[in-house]
Amino acid sequence: MNNSIKINLVDIPSYGLNEVITTTSEGKPLSRIFDLSWDFSGMEARAVGKSQFVPFSKVEEPHRKTIQSTLAYMIKVFQKKEKKSPSRAQVDNWRKGLASISKIKGDCDWASLSDDKGYTSFKSKIVEFYKGSSPSESALSAILKSLRKLNEYRFCNRIFTLKEFKNLLLLREVQQYIAIPVKMYQKLIAQAIGVIEFYHPYRFDMNKLMIQAHTIRTEEMNNTTGSNKADSINWRARNRVKKIKHGIPNFKIRFDGAELSRILTNCAIITLAFSGVRASELLSFSSNSYKEKRNTSNISIPIVEGETSKGNDGLPIVTTWQTHPIVKDALELAFEITQHLRDEYTQQVNENLRLGLITDDNYKHALREINSAFIAVEPARVTSKYTLGDLSYRVFSLLKKLSITATQDDVDEFNRLNPTREGQLRVNESLPKLSPHDFRRTFAVFFKRYGFGAATSIKFQYKHKNINMSDYYANNARLQAMEDVLLDNDLLELMNEEGIRMGIDIFDEIYNKSDQLSGAGGERIAQNEFQKLKNGHQIYMSRAEIESLVRNGTLSAVKLPTGGYCLNATCSRVCGIGQFAAEIKPCEHQVITDREAKTILRQNKRLIKSFREMNSGDSMMQSILIGIKQKIKHNELIIKKHHLNYEKFNDAVKGTITTREA
Repeated sequence: MNNSIKINLVDIPSYGLNEVITTTSEGKPLSRIFDLSWDFSGMEARAVGKSQFVPFSKVEEPHRKTIQSTLAYMIKVFQKKEKKSPSRAQVDNWRKGLASISKIKGDCDWASLSDDKGYTSFKSKIVEFYKGSSPSESALSAILKSLRKLNEYRFCNRIFTLKEFKNLLLLREVQQYIAIPVKMYQKLIAQAIGVIEFYHPYRFDMNKLMIQAHTIRTEEMNNTTGSNKADSINWRARNRVKKIKHGIPNFKIRFDGAELSRILTNCAIITLAFSGVRASELLSFSSNSYKEKRNTSNISIPIVEGETSKGNDGLPIVTTWQTHPIVKDALELAFEITQHLRDEYTQQVNENLRLGLITDDNYKHALREINSAFIAVEPARVTSKYTLGDLSYRVFSLLKKLSITATQDDVDEFNRLNPTREGQLRVNESLPKLSPHDFRRTFAVFFKRYGFGAATSIKFQYKHKNINMSDYYANNARLQAMEDVLLDNDLLELMNEEGIRMGIDIFDEIYNKSDQLSGAGGERIAQNEFQKLKNGHQIYMSRAEIESLVRNGTLSAVKLPTGGYCLNATCSRVCGIGQFAAEIKPCEHQVITDREAKTILRQNKRLIKSFREMNSGDSMMQSILIGIKQKIKHNELIIKKHHLNYEKFNDAVKGTITTREA
């Protein structure tokens, strides 16, 4: 290291024990530099369910004070430069990166990274540190961000790039969140809808029962003494509770929160599935979060409003998601059955404030958390966080109890939708994982690929009505046109990416996976491929090549509801989407693959069944039956081209004059 570099570097400052890092909103000292955690509750608003602390207890003790001093300097320079304090999330990310760097280096000598020899040694230590394991790109990015911060704040003098670290290490493959196969999804959602429909009318009665049960437990607590006090209280309380008679079917009064957790988890599944929100955003919902927004045409659109901190340095902002009215019932059920807990927690935080055990800032935040529809169901385990925890565990545990297992079709669909997880789902087994974020990706997949009911008839029965989500496309466009509505842009981007993946899958199927192509467009592609082969050219197109063409708009396709694709994205034809062959001249852009021909075969079986049920000789039905028969015979030509086995249809329309077919 040369002298000019030494002069330009900043030494790690030395601070006194009483150096204040954070304050309350009133400006009173809250956290000091060498505390085991820094409390940011007075410095910024935070999202419901999010921590206010930057913790240091797990930072290696020899490095802890140096890292805290480094962070303190960064905070002060940031405040001077930006005229505001960094967020808790920013400081915590710096802390994580510095802790990893010091652990790899074995010290906190940031200046040594400026020296070529010292930097080479650091890179060697990174390779040794991750020997036998593969770090994720996100873990490496966290280290890189903190290295860049060290350079920015002049603790070292070096430009760091992600590329050079990627060349050193074999990174762990990033596995995307799963999209649930449609039939497995239908079973899961149908079960959750059943729970909401069953318990929603009893929600107030259930809360009254729980108040009665907790009153009994409080009485036993006041009347019991001795070394086995807890066991004695629970035993006596349970015996008294068993004698309570109520008219709520399949509901057990329990003190461990298991029964409430089961119902809340089903409410969470419905809210996640019909909005696409993240778990952290779900916790911000109360019974008043559901609203209906009217646009300029006076069309009512169901929405939920909540808070998100994603992409905003951990600071909450109000966001809107489109949804379905069933979410209103889910939120009402979750909120009302836990009102007794809400009352208990409110009393607890009021007492803590009176005794000076919490600050006014934390008191106000606690009340916001207590207002969540998804609050903690075990009061004995609640410390400072009042929202429902371990949601991923609760959702996956519920799935395993339902015994929803995969067929071969489910496995094929899973592999197609989740290429980074191919092979993880097996026949007669359940999903390999299920988390709240998996519902978010499934929401995007169904939105783009199926339109919540268009191609695969994804419908759910609720209160004697079908939930058909096909109007989501229209509602989404209407919401985006409203200037006063802030939508989840990340979710919109996720849906856009899913649309691109769908296009890649379609053209991979057309060019690489289908042995036979039919339809005017398909026959033209097949002929072009034949000519290329004849001339000695390769016709296989890699998914990477297809992706490039899809992204730049060279390739585009529309999936037809009754099977096949249209390669003219601006086409306004209907291409026989109903029971009739509406087109006089076949569309020149239509492509039918082997897989889509099987869809048409299944459709034909349904048409034949419908024809035979309607073919009673009623003269009023003759025109309809003739149209259906034309569609069936048209489909047979396609099915035959793909060499699929089918029963030839020759039924006559009763009441008409028939002619012998050649």
